[in-house]
Amino acid sequence: MIKKPKRILLITQWFDPEPTFKGLLFAKKLVAHGFDVEVITGFPNYPGGKIYQGYRVKLMQREVIDEVLVTRLPLYPSHDKSKVGRALNYTSFFLSSLIYGLFFAKRPDVIYAYHPPLTVGVTAALLKFFRKVPVVLDLQDMWPDTLRATGMINNRLILNFISKVCDFVYKSARRIVV
Repeated sequence: MIKKPKRILLITQWFDPEPTFKGLLFAKKLVAHGFDVEVITGFPNYPGGKIYQGYRVKLMQREVIDEVLVTRLPLYPSHDKSKVGRALNYTSFFLSSLIYGLFFAKRPDVIYAYHPPLTVGVTAALLKFFRKVPVVLDLQDMWPDTLRATGMINNRLILNFISKVCDFVYKSARRIVV
């Protein structure tokens, strides 16, 4: 009997060629350990908020890099001090990754969500609920503390709401790594 490799759906808003701690190198290590890996990510625009040369936002772009399937999904490119632009950036990737994860991604055995932003964790939590797949959440930023510390959001009601969303995301994860 031939054993199928476990499928990992790695959700991250930022991926190579963008600067990231757990990008292509991490995905390649998973493949080297026998996993079938699909990355869902946005079109590269971090940290400047401008789409990288050689890319353009479209409905979807697939590429295979060193045996890693990378599916790039549309987002609103922005990463400046504009609260509206940043919110549109996070929300647009949340929506496109959720739709893709629900209706187009092959069913994974595990979802590995690389957070920040929090919306990546929300996508993973909802996919866990609908597709009944465990989630490993990789936290690199403590929300809402980061938002408060950077001055991005100071409204106590909004910060409390975001804190409740964080609680939902953290409780939905099978494992949290930092």
